Amino acid sequence: MLTDSKVVIIGSLNYDIIVKQQRMPAKGETVQGDDVIQGPGGKGANQAASSALLGINTYMVGKVGDDRFGQALTGSLKAFGVNVDHVLKHKITGLGLVHSMPDGDYYSTVIKGSNGSVLKEDVDKVSELTKNADFLVLQDEIPAETSDYAIKKFSIEPVSIILNNAPARRVSKEILAKVDWLIVNEIEAQIMADIKIDSREKAFEASDKLLKMVKSGVVITLGEHGSIAKTKNEKVFIPAKKNIHAIDTTGAGDSFIGGLISAFEQKMNLKDSMRFATEVSAITVTKNGGQASFPTLKEIQKSFSKAK
Repeated sequence: MLTDSKVVIIGSLNYDIIVKQQRMPAKGETVQGDDVIQGPGGKGANQAASSALLGINTYMVGKVGDDRFGQALTGSLKAFGVNVDHVLKHKITGLGLVHSMPDGDYYSTVIKGSNGSVLKEDVDKVSELTKNADFLVLQDEIPAETSDYAIKKFSIEPVSIILNNAPARRVSKEILAKVDWLIVNEIEAQIMADIKIDSREKAFEASDKLLKMVKSGVVITLGEHGSIAKTKNEKVFIPAKKNIHAIDTTGAGDSFIGGLISAFEQKMNLKDSMRFATEVSAITVTKNGGQASFPTLKEIQKSFSKAK
């Protein structure tokens, strides 16, 4: 573990059912699937798993159902080293239904389940937990009012707030002004900035607009085209790794966020932090599944040092 590091993640836990297939069916058509992979997922849980595997003391806050899917989710996170004392049981577990294509692209549908029952009262219960945390991480697979409440509540604490606005929603200027780091992919950035991103220049244009809304920085991931980061003093572009055989991109964005958090905790500069996160996601896409494909700190340090 990285000395004294602590991250609190408030978010979703889903059980993923991933169907490997050659293409998506047309309307009214049935196609044969090649394989099915089942396992733990959800943006919140994925980011928690990646963070813990990369050496961070990680605490997950959320809800699962009192069912076998919920048991599998909490059991998996425990195995990765995540503290799940604040994962409560309510109704049914959320599900992620993913159709994975041969080129690594995917189509995903999320069923909220108990994720839709993460309430303001649940945020209040973890007030003490966040006081000594370095980062508080939120996404948008729990109710928007809960995420907004957490951002407002903890913005007065020294903890740095990371918002992964995914799936993308319209976030008020008041809430964004309390966010330290905004992390989005190109589609989410387009929605937030009202700018069509079809080039690196357009991505930086969108980041300029979004940077004015947050406290510290903006990161936009661009898939096979790499990623960019912008702060008031720095502008960084990191290309995607070459010669990577991507077989499944499920969870790649979440592992990228785990990598970024780990790099920040290691006090890397912005450019090296982005390179480190890129290396994490590059390893992730070369393996099947979600959390099972995330690299450990030892694995990524070896790979990252070779890449330098």
